[in-house]
Amino acid sequence: MIRLVAEAWGGLIAVTRAIAFRDDWQAPLNLSAAGLIRSFSAALFTLPIFWFTLQGAMRLSADLAPDASITYDAGDFLADMGRIWLAFPLIAALLVRLAGVKHRYVHWLVLHNWAVLFLFAFQGLIFVLFLAGLANAETTAFIYTFAYLFFRFFLHARIAMVALDLPAGRGIALGLIPVFADFMLIQLLR
Repeated sequence: MIRLVAEAWGGLIAVTRAIAFRDDWQAPLNLSAAGLIRSFSAALFTLPIFWFTLQGAMRLSADLAPDASITYDAGDFLADMGRIWLAFPLIAALLVRLAGVKHRYVHWLVLHNWAVLFLFAFQGLIFVLFLAGLANAETTAFIYTFAYLFFRFFLHARIAMVALDLPAGRGIALGLIPVFADFMLIQLLR
């Protein structure tokens, strides 16, 4: 477990370095086959944050629309976990082949997995503010709708640019295609 925590810490450092436009972003990452597999342990670290965020989102929805009935069951949870952790590797595998950078696939996948943990932590922070009473429902909805989504777009584009070693235009396009595919999957699975 200590090894996984150390790997997660290194992954989060790599993400912050990528965000900060530092050239040494990959230094803390394990880009071996074992590192690729361990990067999926980010899913374990997201579970408590996911649960907390879900509680916050349900309370937020209840505050914004008291008459609405919102349910979330085990099937929804499994669909979300599959969407988050299985769809991206498949989409990314296709995109790197089309872009001619399949030799950078592991870089992108490892950094992406730790970026997902980073995004979950950011979501958790938003809902901490709400559940602690530091932000009302409307403010929280605004932050989540605009600030979080903008940051998500930026992070995915930035991760693709650095991990695939592509110029801005191609990196942004490749980074955002999986995000839009995720939005479509959300609509299909609900």
